Amino acid sequence: MADYDAGRLANALARRMLRTSVKTEDSVRVAIATWNDRVSPVFDTSSRLLVLDVEQDAVRDRRVVELGADAFPTQRAQRLTELGVNVLICGAISRVLAGFVSATGIVVIPWVSGPVEGVLRAYLMKRLSDNRWKMPGCRGRWRHRYSATGPQDQRRT
Repeated sequence: MADYDAGRLANALARRMLRTSVKTEDSVRVAIATWNDRVSPVFDTSSRLLVLDVEQDAVRDRRVVELGADAFPTQRAQRLTELGVNVLICGAISRVLAGFVSATGIVVIPWVSGPVEGVLRAYLMKRLSDNRWKMPGCRGRWRHRYSATGPQDQRRT
């Protein structure tokens, strides 16, 4: 029953986002979860967003928005849609919250780490996938641990 209610809510949020979106061909609203001038390590408990209007790879407007740190996942997703966010850049994010946010049509770029201004420059230059911006433990160190035929040597470091 809870999955059904969550799905209905996600669909309602997606419809609302489509009605209130500010995205144009050349304009994107980007939100970066922040903490002490760095990307917040966990979006689920982050209390602050840097919201940026980006046009043709340049920042046209920026503002800081306070979030309730104790907000439920559905409330966080709804707040992002109210702000007209098209892209969310964050550190870790729970699977439930990522599902709600993605269901509204927002592109989630998780597992990002580093100073906010550096991450923003990397996003604008389309270099955010570089290893230097990934959270520790998310840099592909274990990517060859399992193959298509099953687990390999699990004692590899």
